[in-house]
Amino acid sequence: MRIALDARTIYAPQRRGTGKNLIDLYREVLHLRPHWQVEAFHRAEPDDVDRGLMPLQCHPQHLEMPGDRLDAWQRLRLPMAAWRSGADVLHCPANHCPSWMPIPTVVTIHDLIPLDDPDRRHTDEGRRFERSIRQACRRATHLVSPSKYTRDRLVAEFNADPGRATVNHWAADKGCERITGRALDAVLDRWDLRCPYVLHLGAADPRKNTRGLLDAWAAIDDAARRDWTLLIVGLDETTRADLERHLVGLPEASGVRLEPFAPEEDLAALISGAEVLAYPSLSEGFGLPVLDAWTCETAVMIAGETCLPEIAGGAALPVDPRRTEGMATGLQMLLEDEPLRRALVDKGLHRLRSFTWRQTANRFIEVMESINAVPLRKAA
Repeated sequence: MRIALDARTIYAPQRRGTGKNLIDLYREVLHLRPHWQVEAFHRAEPDDVDRGLMPLQCHPQHLEMPGDRLDAWQRLRLPMAAWRSGADVLHCPANHCPSWMPIPTVVTIHDLIPLDDPDRRHTDEGRRFERSIRQACRRATHLVSPSKYTRDRLVAEFNADPGRATVNHWAADKGCERITGRALDAVLDRWDLRCPYVLHLGAADPRKNTRGLLDAWAAIDDAARRDWTLLIVGLDETTRADLERHLVGLPEASGVRLEPFAPEEDLAALISGAEVLAYPSLSEGFGLPVLDAWTCETAVMIAGETCLPEIAGGAALPVDPRRTEGMATGLQMLLEDEPLRRALVDKGLHRLRSFTWRQTANRFIEVMESINAVPLRKAA
């Protein structure tokens, strides 16, 4: 089989979760199907492409479109290149799909996050996103989602055909492992972390609920919080300044550290050194950091809504992310109850066995092999 892949997230200058997941997925797929070939179309400068990221069966193809407007690269240029390459299937792995689908097309829809934020949904970007989702549900040969939560929303809200929509959970980042001993000490010393801490991966995006977590931290009893640090990493300068102003109104919120993006090589150690990962996100499609925390043997607190309870399966402490008191109660329980933290770590390690790249790759292969006999769908 020859697959045309929209590989922009793999070869992006700052690779994020989708790009990392795609590398792990395709490495495993091409290990299981060594005769398959992948044409990986991207827009990075050719000199910046690391060809060692993927197996030999993957061929990076620079595909530019000068003067690109209205995302014509994805809407028209990519499907034309896929068709001309002789590919059997086009895989669009990042929530968007072309307007024109001359060959069978598989679209991975991770989440519907832009539609959960009223401020984003009614922007031009939000409307384009919604149109793309509707088009994918109507015309794509097959849909893949990393959670039943997202797949069920596609069926209920966009009339996706459940027979053409597969749930395919991700697995933990292969680059993430538990860090111990001197390697851990070196990172903690570099970050000047001398006491137990709760880690939160913050962001400007309100859905990450960083401000809500600060409010909850301030609501914890002083005695319970006295020897702890809340470490928030991943903040750009504007967001950091905004949160610092918010903290001025929370004088009781001691022990908070607001930090910029952590180097990728430090992240596993920071998770491993934390007693708790606080992940009270208001909107998610999977929640990969939960699996990373289990890998690093760290207890997890999650929002008890969207896809997170599905993924956690009882191996994380759920809280109401929209109530300060609910989050504060959950956090205080985790700070004060070491046996609870140990129990959640044990449950997480057991739950982690349900998420492997071999399983993910096999489900993906089943989808790709099943669609060759499916005719192209006509627009309704």
